[in-house]
Amino acid sequence: MIGGKTISPFAINRHQHLLILTSALIILLLLAAVIPFRTVQAATIMTKTISAYEITTRGILDKPWQGVNGSAYGAKYNLSDIKNLYSTCPAGVAIIVHGWFLNESQAKERFDRVKLSLENKNNSYYIPVVGFSWPSDTPWVAAKFVAKENGPKLANFTLDLMNSCKQQHNKDIKIRLIGHSLGARVILSSLDSLHKDPLWNRAGFKITSVHLIGAAVDNEEVSKDPQDILSDQTNWGTVKSDYGEAIEKEVVKFYNLYNPKDKVLGPNSLSPFSPFQIYPSFEGDLALGQNGSQTFPKISLPTKNYVDINVTKEIPFNKDADGDGHCDHLRLTLKPVKWTCVITGAGDSHFGYFGFRDPAHNTELKDDGAMNIVVDNWRNTRS
Repeated sequence: MIGGKTISPFAINRHQHLLILTSALIILLLLAAVIPFRTVQAATIMTKTISAYEITTRGILDKPWQGVNGSAYGAKYNLSDIKNLYSTCPAGVAIIVHGWFLNESQAKERFDRVKLSLENKNNSYYIPVVGFSWPSDTPWVAAKFVAKENGPKLANFTLDLMNSCKQQHNKDIKIRLIGHSLGARVILSSLDSLHKDPLWNRAGFKITSVHLIGAAVDNEEVSKDPQDILSDQTNWGTVKSDYGEAIEKEVVKFYNLYNPKDKVLGPNSLSPFSPFQIYPSFEGDLALGQNGSQTFPKISLPTKNYVDINVTKEIPFNKDADGDGHCDHLRLTLKPVKWTCVITGAGDSHFGYFGFRDPAHNTELKDDGAMNIVVDNWRNTRS
């Protein structure tokens, strides 16, 4: 009995139903006020991007390098002004050095692919990226000398940035270097230059990490002993050198990511001559990026910070890493006379270490190549 009236059980249930519906409506209204904010917040997280910079030594005569402004690869976004890097001095910076025979546009494509790989949801490593564009679009013999000459220019930028952040902002900035193919020689030469630089040594600076990926340098060049270079007659009269001491003294952690199936670097026992065999035919030796550091004759490796890592499994069967619709590695055959794609299986590609674009969606990746190994190394060391 309620208010002097008898209420049937059905009437009580209907009253309860009204209360429940009213409560549910209030909850929905509250959620409607909250969900849009959360949705926007989630979208912000999903669209987080990496700041991209570029410096170049192409055609620069009056200074070691200069910043590049304007559009990045594909005009998808604009490159940040290098001055911003000096003013913000982030905790860390990744400097990317491309490989052989790339023009400016192709270099930008490689830098953008690294950016995409780092932003990939499986990696999600947000660190400013600086592309180091050097004039590698020249024949192989000349390119080796150009690469070595660009080492001191990369060293100049590295030291200048670290010293400026320390002196003007009292900030320590971690530099991480990544070099692909002949870009490995640029990095090794830069370490040698820093090793001999009085300001660098007085300041006690160190490169936080180096990753050489598919390195097109001889497998004994990471030795600390000059005799390991001199005793190899194929090195006489070349740009090759012993970089092991600079590696050990100037880098916290040094990684060499190699791939025995790499078709550009590896030997071809059936046809051991160019164009069927590339690096061994050019250099008369084995590449560091093909099977790791030299084991016979044994060389004097840096003992504290050097690591070889086999990344063959990170390179899927994919003929078109840059997503331009063409095979990345063609070879002219005689019977029949035609251009043939030599990437025929997993591990073959020399061009996919930075990742593989999706041809249907050029701003997306099908695979991040060996960049997940780089990120794992960054995360799993104390550097």
